[in-house]
Amino acid sequence: MSTAAFSKINQFILNLGEGVINLNTDDLRVYLSDTAPNAATSKVKADVPEIAIGNGYNGPISIGNSYSQAGGVGSLASVASISITAAGGSIGPFRYLVLYDNSVGGQPLIAFWDYGAELTLTSGTTLPIDFAATILQIS
Repeated sequence: MSTAAFSKINQFILNLGEGVINLNTDDLRVYLSDTAPNAATSKVKADVPEIAIGNGYNGPISIGNSYSQAGGVGSLASVASISITAAGGSIGPFRYLVLYDNSVGGQPLIAFWDYGAELTLTSGTTLPIDFAATILQIS
């Protein structure tokens, strides 16, 4: 599978500045979509539809987030090991992995990853979602 390109949702910065989102305590989740998010105009989960649930894809997955700040730089990390495995059929197609805040009304978007092309997981195929050490940094 290809490496996904990260993009931040513009509204996220406003939401962060206004105290709408708490990166340390809110339930942040990711979901699969085949609709391109628009960083400038997409604001909430309803703006970017999720693919159909089934065949091993059970809907949004909590990332187990942890937020820290050192030297004026904030870092969001995932403490969970996340993967999606197709079972009993295919999952997809999808192209985007979308991060949002499930704790806030309207479910504001934070960021998304673009795989560059549509993907379909065939039965038995696993999509590891590896955020590495840091999902995003704010400086």
